[in-house]
Amino acid sequence: MRFRNSASAAASADLNKGRTSDDLRREYDLITRERDGGHNALSAINAQNDIARELERRGR
Repeated sequence: MRFRNSASAAASADLNKGRTSDDLRREYDLITRERDGGHNALSAINAQNDIARELERRGR
């Protein structure tokens, strides 16, 4: 299995330029709550990974 080292195109696109780190953290927490409720779509997992990479890139 190969792991990406950088954010996907979706996470680094212009979409995130206007989003604050707090916005990204809130979205990450929302996805966590959804996953805790049993909604474990692959797209949600990928979105969380992308958000985590973007936050790490920003230095949290």
